[in-house]
Amino acid sequence: MKNLNSAMATLIVFIVIAANAAAGATEKKDSTSSKTCLEVTGVAVDGNSKPIDGATITLFKENDEMEWIQVTSVVYHEHSFSFKLDVNEYYTIEISKPGFVTRSVGISTTMPSNVSLEELFRYEFEVEMFKERKNVDDYYLDFPVALISYSAKHDVFDNNYAYTKHIKSKISEAENVARGEGTAQQNK
Repeated sequence: MKNLNSAMATLIVFIVIAANAAAGATEKKDSTSSKTCLEVTGVAVDGNSKPIDGATITLFKENDEMEWIQVTSVVYHEHSFSFKLDVNEYYTIEISKPGFVTRSVGISTTMPSNVSLEELFRYEFEVEMFKERKNVDDYYLDFPVALISYSAKHDVFDNNYAYTKHIKSKISEAENVARGEGTAQQNK
């Protein structure tokens, strides 16, 4: 019985040490993740690359709304919104305006620990907005139109162009089906 009590006491000590170590690791991750690494700037444009007034831009960190901006007047080449993002997080920027399809951009700021954060990375983009249309399958409209992440090869934040091309083609296909220009099966 004495050996059992000794073994239990030793086990409890190890559990307490492991719990404290895990808490320390969490604290370290949290302090690192609060370091700003990226500034994104963007503008919502129509099909003719003209800025759209009255858009609401919302920033989400994971699934929590962080902040939003109401864009009331835009002069082209003056970016309508800008956010500074922390390292090792996942963000979504949602762009909406009544009468237009809501668009979103996914941004991962996950980076290797050996990347210097002395200088802020910057990424600029445009999001093309289009009018809502009836009878269009909106399945792909719910996906982010772009995924931005850190490229270790080029030491920059960049768009996943293959993903964006795929999403745009699926949206175009759904619009063609809604106009009666073919079926989803014919376009595959």
